[in-house]
Amino acid sequence: MAFCVAETPGWSQTLAMTRQVARKAKTAIAPETRPLKDVLREIKSRYNVDILLEGGLIDGIRVAAEVVDFNQSVERNLTKILRPNQLHYKKIKAGSYLILDEKKGPKSTDDQPLTYIHSEGFGNQLPGEKSAEDSALPSGRGAETVADVTVRGKVTDDEKGSGLPGVSVVLKGTQRGATTDPDGNFSIVVPDGKAVLVFSFVGYEAQEVTVGNRTSINISLKADTKSLNEVVVVGYGTQKKANLTGAVSTVGGEVLESRPLVNLAQGLQGLVPNLNININSGAPGRGATYNVRGTTSINGGGPLVLVDGVQMDPNLINPADVASVTVLKDAASAAVYGVRGAYGVILITTKTPKKNAPLRVNYSGSITTTRPTRLPKYVNSVQYIRMHREADATGASSGGSQATEKFTELDLANAEKYLADPANNLPVYVDPGNPSKYRYVGNTDWIAEQYPGWAPMTDHNLSLSGGEGRTSFVASLGYLGQKGILDVANETFRRYNANLKVSTEVTKWMDLNFRFNLNRTEGNRPTPANTGGTAESWISNDLRPIMPVYHPDGNFSGQGSFTNPIALATLNGRSLDKANDLWLTGAIVLRPIEGLRVEANYTWNGYNRNIERHWKEYNEYGANGVLLGTFPWSRPSRVTEAYNTDTYTALNAYAEYQRTFGTKHNIKALVGYNQELKQMKFDSSSIKNLIDQTIPAPNLNNDPAPGIGASRGEWAVSGTFFRLNYDYAGKYLLELNGRYDGTSRFPRGNRYVFLPSISAGWRISEEPFFKPLQNVVNDLKFRGSYGTLGNQAGDVLGNYPYLATMSAGLVNYIFGGQRGGGVGTPGLISANFTWEKVTTMDLGVDFSLFNNRLITNFDWYIRDTKDMIVGASPLPAVLGTSAPRQNAANLRTKGWELSTTWRDRINKDWTYEVTLALSDYTARITKYDLNTTNSITNLGNGNYYNGQRLNEIWGFETAGFFATDDAAAQVDQKQIWGGTWLAGDIQYKDQNGDGKITRGVNTLSDPGDQKVIGNSTPRYQFGLNLSTQYRNFDFTMLVQGIGKRDLALSGRQFWGFTSEWDVPLQPILDYWTPENTGAYYPRMRFGGGGNFQPQTKYLQNGAYARLKNISLGYTLPRALTNKIKLQTVRVYVTGQNLFEVTKFYKALDPETFSQGAYPLNRALSGGIQIGL
Repeated sequence: MAFCVAETPGWSQTLAMTRQVARKAKTAIAPETRPLKDVLREIKSRYNVDILLEGGLIDGIRVAAEVVDFNQSVERNLTKILRPNQLHYKKIKAGSYLILDEKKGPKSTDDQPLTYIHSEGFGNQLPGEKSAEDSALPSGRGAETVADVTVRGKVTDDEKGSGLPGVSVVLKGTQRGATTDPDGNFSIVVPDGKAVLVFSFVGYEAQEVTVGNRTSINISLKADTKSLNEVVVVGYGTQKKANLTGAVSTVGGEVLESRPLVNLAQGLQGLVPNLNININSGAPGRGATYNVRGTTSINGGGPLVLVDGVQMDPNLINPADVASVTVLKDAASAAVYGVRGAYGVILITTKTPKKNAPLRVNYSGSITTTRPTRLPKYVNSVQYIRMHREADATGASSGGSQATEKFTELDLANAEKYLADPANNLPVYVDPGNPSKYRYVGNTDWIAEQYPGWAPMTDHNLSLSGGEGRTSFVASLGYLGQKGILDVANETFRRYNANLKVSTEVTKWMDLNFRFNLNRTEGNRPTPANTGGTAESWISNDLRPIMPVYHPDGNFSGQGSFTNPIALATLNGRSLDKANDLWLTGAIVLRPIEGLRVEANYTWNGYNRNIERHWKEYNEYGANGVLLGTFPWSRPSRVTEAYNTDTYTALNAYAEYQRTFGTKHNIKALVGYNQELKQMKFDSSSIKNLIDQTIPAPNLNNDPAPGIGASRGEWAVSGTFFRLNYDYAGKYLLELNGRYDGTSRFPRGNRYVFLPSISAGWRISEEPFFKPLQNVVNDLKFRGSYGTLGNQAGDVLGNYPYLATMSAGLVNYIFGGQRGGGVGTPGLISANFTWEKVTTMDLGVDFSLFNNRLITNFDWYIRDTKDMIVGASPLPAVLGTSAPRQNAANLRTKGWELSTTWRDRINKDWTYEVTLALSDYTARITKYDLNTTNSITNLGNGNYYNGQRLNEIWGFETAGFFATDDAAAQVDQKQIWGGTWLAGDIQYKDQNGDGKITRGVNTLSDPGDQKVIGNSTPRYQFGLNLSTQYRNFDFTMLVQGIGKRDLALSGRQFWGFTSEWDVPLQPILDYWTPENTGAYYPRMRFGGGGNFQPQTKYLQNGAYARLKNISLGYTLPRALTNKIKLQTVRVYVTGQNLFEVTKFYKALDPETFSQGAYPLNRALSGGIQIGL
């Protein structure tokens, strides 16, 4: 081990000087000479090598200044300066040299401590970071005596005084370390007195100790209370985690930094219990929806998302800018947000400037490749034709649907030939009955044609931060470029983010803060067909395998009812979607007296979005290139443009005062005012019959009636709020919140409401009688809250629900040879409708055990939503207008959530942490005045009944298949379907014993043979997160899923032939035939007859567990990064959505489960993070 030479003699030099060997220089000291020590330092720095020598060996020696030539090798220069002074070098290893006295030889250093040449003035290197050189020294006694200082000692518990086994003792800046024995004793070798030892143990606060001139060090470690003293962002301020009495969850920004993220939702999913994130599409740029604690209102709605205190779309935030995320779940914690916080509040804090911080530059970049998680697999051409013919025959014999386009024996024969030998047969033949058209008999895998492989994504982030003097700042730039996995569509999404935060301390009592944030998105994808439907929706529903991509002559296939999505994506126009979102915030912070903080901030936001869509006409070709005309799905050529221009302003002013009376009474009070205004402007135009369809110019058209649309709107809220916190000695906690809130969306007499809440906590672990248990239970807190929030149901009501608005347009009457204009009759308006009120009771417990190794939070809650706004009871048709809305429904949601973390250390190099987030909720209608008959028709779609559990699935119990036609004729199921039931059709169970299968009158009192067969509410949502670090390696893994969910699938991707135009998936091959009576699916029918009813047999298990993320990283050692003048370098590989475990229907993804949906992505990434 080497000792570091300093200019002023220190502990190491004093020891070295006691062994100094006097030496006189052989040459006279000339003015051009320099100390040999300085020359060696420069050589070390220039050549980036390490130089060690016996202490005092070169003192007083000077060499000629011009003797060193840095164009020559390091060995040549060392020889030139050492040999004239009776010195020589020995190369220990690559990049390390030992200076020796020629008279003594190498063995003379056995009892001498060696000096490590320190490149002062050329980039200093801490001595503790040179452990690599120690291992490179020669073996034998001489090498062992290089590290002269052995430090021994004992580590004890600060409170108990007993020795702590397994404590990690590490020489700072190196990987050299030791571990305490069962009695807490340790022994470690250090280079000198400047060495710093780091003592760490799970559940205890780490300590750093400088060795100095000691060889024995005894220390005691204190229990780690950092998590309790951690400051958590809450509404308009912060609180210590130990003092929280509401239901609050936090996620640190470091969790989001280990992997590339398209949006913030990807990083948060599965981490916070009862923060339910739905990512239902893998399309480029597609965002996610958020929900906190389940259904709050039948009118829908999501949580309030604030970024640095201002409402923003979380899907536009650059995850790399996020410092922390706080979720406020109950009424008490969200009370200061009043009417905006009924669905919960998500507080996103971006990285903030730090005073007196050094200049830091950070870069992170990644390359990702993606492909779909699950793709449907369709039947082949021969299977398709046979199934189609069977369904047509069934319809003919039972009075059911029959095909208008029938397949012949010749079609089947030609399809069989092509399938058996595609190289020598054509996928088409000329229709004998229509020579201008082809009959298709190919075998195209449309999924493979559309999703051939992986799609790329790149992510780059650059940040600059620092603080010098009174001003500090954080600036960042971000870029995300994503290509869609639907390859033929060539769809792209780009996001640009720019962020700047500046803080200036004008005086000791006043700060000025400024924030600039710009988000820009650009989307480019094919325009949907004129009749609706995107390429991915066409491919997932309607593509017959018999149709090839191209005709033999090279033209795109597609005739009449045959739609070619590749033609649609290639020949049609493009849709361009560009948006800019600019945020400017200025704030002043005053601290006029001790304990008082006053802040006022003003935010302006300008948002604009421009969507341009272009439709082209393209031709339909038949047999041998015959032009059949313009393809029907592309007519007419068209261009549309839509512009959104929104302006949003927010003013917040609040003051917080904190004071301690005596030594145990702590009070914190907050009072403030908030007002927000949003103004929205929308303009659109639609022009048909373009003169030149290659030029999508709105003024080049032959449209006799161009479409022009416009709308204007605005809303405003304002309120005053307060929060009062009191705690006695950190044991008894009390919090009072309230907000007096108003909104522009209600009539003047009902606009304002006062929304109070109260919460309390008891840290029983701080009681004297609890002391004996603190060896096991380090902290224990019980808490509870009760409060009310308001909900303005804006999504349902719009901006002016209290005004009788009218719509203008053309009427279906001819005046003077053309349709005349008219104005619609306004609907009736209720003068009494007002806020929906959301009252929540929450009971929780927080505890940590085993020296804070195990940390657990549990909450149980009941949330009542009263006076939900619904449509009024129908009025007679002669009224001629709609009935008014009213407050006429109540809802109760019950749930619980658990978050538990276990963290520990396997040894001094290996730590790990496991976190489980688990939650559940159910919701029930407790009042619904409109459904006086308790009808069960269209439940959940505007109709409810008292006592209904939300997301109930009503259906029949499946009894099996009819074995024979006679057996089917014996059961009356005519109300379900009026045709003839046959063998292989589904028989339902007669629940009421009346000998018939019916729906009764579809009421609770007479549901016929229907019953509740399931519920689609996602139950037991969970996330299991594992992270571990071994030396410089880090590994994380997240498994996310749903424990219970019922799904009643419908439509063509599940049932197959809902019409003759559909294409069955491969699972549907297991259908009933006389030879396959044990099949899963019933016999083939177009439309299913009565077979496609919601029923027990086909209820799908929507539970799943998915490997959401797995990541492996490596951080380069400091000794290496220092040589290349970098602070940190980390490289990583990561995978997302790599696999799932589920019993769900194989053709669909359990997270999206919607036919025609854009598939979710599996992703593989590689990236690097660099800190300067």
